[in-house]
Amino acid sequence: MRNLGRSFEILFTIGYLILYSGGVLALFLSGGYSEGDTGSLRDVDFALIRQLLLLNYAISFLLLLRRWQYVLQCLIRAPFIPIIVSLVMCSILWSSQADITQTRAISLLGTTIFGIYFGTRFSIKEQLNILATTFGIILFLSLVFAIALPGYGRMGGIHAGAWRGIYVHKNPFGQMMTLSSIIFLSLLTRKEKGSWKYLLGLAISALMIALSASSSSLVNLVTLTLIFVVLKVTLWPDRVMIPVIFSLSALGCVASLFVVDALEMVAGVFGKDLTLTGRTDIWPIVIRQGLQRPILGYGYSGFWGDWDSPGAAVWKEHGWLAPNAHSGFIDLWIQLGFVGAAIFLVGFLLVLFRGFHLSRRIHPSAYTWIIIYLIFTCLINSTESSLMNNNSLNWILLTSISISVMSYRDAPTQVEAIQSDSELRLDALHQAAD
Repeated sequence: MRNLGRSFEILFTIGYLILYSGGVLALFLSGGYSEGDTGSLRDVDFALIRQLLLLNYAISFLLLLRRWQYVLQCLIRAPFIPIIVSLVMCSILWSSQADITQTRAISLLGTTIFGIYFGTRFSIKEQLNILATTFGIILFLSLVFAIALPGYGRMGGIHAGAWRGIYVHKNPFGQMMTLSSIIFLSLLTRKEKGSWKYLLGLAISALMIALSASSSSLVNLVTLTLIFVVLKVTLWPDRVMIPVIFSLSALGCVASLFVVDALEMVAGVFGKDLTLTGRTDIWPIVIRQGLQRPILGYGYSGFWGDWDSPGAAVWKEHGWLAPNAHSGFIDLWIQLGFVGAAIFLVGFLLVLFRGFHLSRRIHPSAYTWIIIYLIFTCLINSTESSLMNNNSLNWILLTSISISVMSYRDAPTQVEAIQSDSELRLDALHQAAD
């Protein structure tokens, strides 16, 4: 019975990780809609997804109640998660669009509950194994959709021919494939039997990015791979690591002299310009609007909306109906002000430094994954906005990672002993599958 319950939790987690990533269901419900087709995604009825997500919130909450004492300890050790979510809930009181804020704040709370469940139920190593299985399924389904169901798996409209796999657009598909790449790259550094699977996953993920024609995802993959190499170097003994770091720094300085002059040419190769296709043009306008309410912001999801929302001022001035600021950090500040931005920044840096500290002491591959994921979060939110989105896989992973890193203790507690036992059983499950 215990093993049956464990298997249910793993399947429950994998299934909902795929749903939170935006895969399969949204594409089917949209009927294979592509940008440039008649109509809009806003006209699609996503009620089924909302109902499934409500079910997830409820089940996750009930699963947390079974271990509420340990969950409470973890939240105390990672206080920035409950604090910033509490701020989001309170922002209903001053939001410019209170109804939207209330709906999405409750949704963020439910998403956070699932992230807390994922972080407290499974160890970091288990989380990485589950993510590898999840993205293995996503890769397989994306290949099937693109080859056997091209009307769904490939885009039409203005991006005709670009692969999107099980997602509604090539850009989120590219982002998920970048995430898939760093997951398999992190696992590939383990010296264990069956590592060929991780190499295959990495290769297919990289191929998918190329076929998606998502230039930002390709640049992010190259950047993250280089950073990953540097991170692995930092785990070497100091007598080797320090000279290598200095050598890489010197090479980076020399390369930067040429990169600055070549930026415009490189941007042109990817069909972009140095304004990131208009993104940087709207940032000063958004910041100017944000300075009207700098302390607490406009409330969670309280800035962007319809023509009566504060974001409409940006549309009128710039002429582009941007759905967000195309910067997760600017959007965080515009919604929660300097207070919310400061809470998030302090918590994020604490997790980053703690993760780096642990990566040099225990499970290097697992904790290097944490650092590279946090850097991935910074990269994608420099030109896109997915930092604290409700019903988002990115927020789930950031929550689970924060909980896992900050709740780790050098001396094993009874709960950590249980987690270690769970980890061994999950490894046995993987070996049996091999």
